[in-house]
Amino acid sequence: MADIAPLRTGDPPRVGDYEIAGRVGEGGQGSVFLGTSPTGEQVAIKLLRHGLGQAGSGPPTFAPSAPPTDGTFAPERFLRETQILRRVAPFCTAQVIGTGTMDGRPYIVSEYIAGPTLQQVVDEEGPLHGARLRRLAVGTMTALTAIHRAGVVHRDFKPSNVLLGRDGPRVIDFGIARALDASATGSGVIGTPPYMAPEQIEGAQVEPPADLFAWGSTMAFAATGRPPFGMDSLPAVVNRILHKEPELGDLDGDLRDLITDCLSKEPALRPTARDALLRLLGATREQAPAGELLSAGTAVAAGSPATTRPPLPPSPPDAATSPSPAPRRRRVATQVAAGAVVVGLVSGGLVYLLARLGPPATVAGRSATAAPSPIREVTAAPSPVATTFLLPSTKVKVHDAPSDPVRLTSFMHNADGQSLTYARDPKTGRFEEMGPFQEPVVSPDGRWVAILPWLKSMTPQSYDFVRLLERSTGREFNVRLADKPLENFNPFWSSDSKRLLLTTLETVGSAKRPIGFAVVDVATATAKLVPVPNAAGGRRTYFVWGPGETGVAISHFDGDETGLRFLDLQGKIVRTFTDVGDITAAESSVSPAGRLFATRCADAINRMCVWDSSTGRRTTSLPVPYPGSFVGWFNDAHLIVTDNRGTTRTIKLVDLKGKVLRTLAEVPLSETNGKDGRLLYRYTRG
Repeated sequence: MADIAPLRTGDPPRVGDYEIAGRVGEGGQGSVFLGTSPTGEQVAIKLLRHGLGQAGSGPPTFAPSAPPTDGTFAPERFLRETQILRRVAPFCTAQVIGTGTMDGRPYIVSEYIAGPTLQQVVDEEGPLHGARLRRLAVGTMTALTAIHRAGVVHRDFKPSNVLLGRDGPRVIDFGIARALDASATGSGVIGTPPYMAPEQIEGAQVEPPADLFAWGSTMAFAATGRPPFGMDSLPAVVNRILHKEPELGDLDGDLRDLITDCLSKEPALRPTARDALLRLLGATREQAPAGELLSAGTAVAAGSPATTRPPLPPSPPDAATSPSPAPRRRRVATQVAAGAVVVGLVSGGLVYLLARLGPPATVAGRSATAAPSPIREVTAAPSPVATTFLLPSTKVKVHDAPSDPVRLTSFMHNADGQSLTYARDPKTGRFEEMGPFQEPVVSPDGRWVAILPWLKSMTPQSYDFVRLLERSTGREFNVRLADKPLENFNPFWSSDSKRLLLTTLETVGSAKRPIGFAVVDVATATAKLVPVPNAAGGRRTYFVWGPGETGVAISHFDGDETGLRFLDLQGKIVRTFTDVGDITAAESSVSPAGRLFATRCADAINRMCVWDSSTGRRTTSLPVPYPGSFVGWFNDAHLIVTDNRGTTRTIKLVDLKGKVLRTLAEVPLSETNGKDGRLLYRYTRG
């Protein structure tokens, strides 16, 4: 049984409704106490430290075109993140009972397990062998399977987070690292280095495969008495994790094979928790293959029809339309990272953004309600031949083809405390400076540049605005969007270059959440703010143009289910799709012509599912390099994905079967997390 120490000076006598009886332990995140519930049951209470989760020295986290962060900790966001932990089935886990805050410090109440940690047992008694080791492996993998099925990633699986209770091993502290990371508006990598996966060390997106790596390291520790990559100096451990093979001692047989597979450097080559459990129970590697990764969310039957609503409304009868259809032109955003999946404003990192193009459009008329021209579905294969050039002041290789519907048109470069912003002249192809700390977005016809102030606090106006610059004349218009403290981000041009869509956010505590969207009419230089109650369930996401650009779309959250919701331009919900998997695109999940949308398959993390936007039925699925690598649509039959494996991040074009057709860009590691700072790229056809 774990030793219960007396309380120290300053320890609270109560936490919430629970009496504190003693101190169980203490770690980097906070202190663990033995508590008693009002009904007399014993519970474990983890009281987190003040300031935990603030910005640190690790790789930054930041969403494309999202508001800059200030490095503070948001307890209320932490509590929202931990709500999902209560849905984890109590299979070999210490069940989470509740969460709360005390004097600004979050706490988590869970089932109390009387027993030492795996770390304590191995330190005091030596390595585990035979049936005892096998029971540990089966019990902990059962716990990971339950955790992943609930849509949770542990992110800090290690020997001290495994309790050896009387009824078998129990896994604790699952999901806390994720909640800390999400509730910090700054940055930092949370984890224990000897048990962290390569992608976690590099700051890439942490998904269930990282837990399998940590499980392999923990089982190796249990069997040998030491972590497989050592536990000496931090640089040495990190170097071995990234580049060396694990030391597994005299481990042999199927358990050694499974641990070796879990310790693969490539996340896609590791088995899922479900498949690893099957192998521990006697299945072969072929019967439970690696790479068929289970979604980090509730599994649903692929292809099942979504909630069906009436079709999107037609264009208003008095709306002006162009005589001929125009190809779809929209922006696509890519997160590319070496030291981080997403990037911060002043730290190293890259955000790579695309925009869709078409023939020049004429700004005519004064009506903000004019409907767009019909959007023709384009499925042509991309040109296999492209011109390669280096982006100015960087080592980023960009590959353009004249027939591509996308082309690099602007970028922002932050380094050494300075910000440089450039937009490409559609006639000369040269990049012109646009001013510091600005986010420029070139219109599809090349006539306009929408310039959004990146640092809202530095603008003297009492309202938020976007600046419209007419390239040919130099005329500028400041369009008022909303009174402060409301802020607008994530600009998306319409395909006819007549409208600009932005997401309006409010600040609650230290969190920002969407409260509606703004549509800018270029002809009148005015904006209309459309409120949307409980947009995206209060989570921070953004609006994009919906099918046909007659409305907008936004991610839809219902518990642990994620889907897509369509609204008209008055903010009325016209269709909702649920049970279709996670919306992982950095931009819009809707295809250019609006007939399809794509999600991460609910039953396989490394696959994308493509759905019919009218019926909600799945049309196809395809493999992608890693979870969350989907960027957006190249045209209606081709997707853009990122491959973050290796020291060069590549942005690739693939067809709907997953076949790679061409590379759009190559981003060296030094450009994504190095001295050159942050790079923000925008693509359009110039």
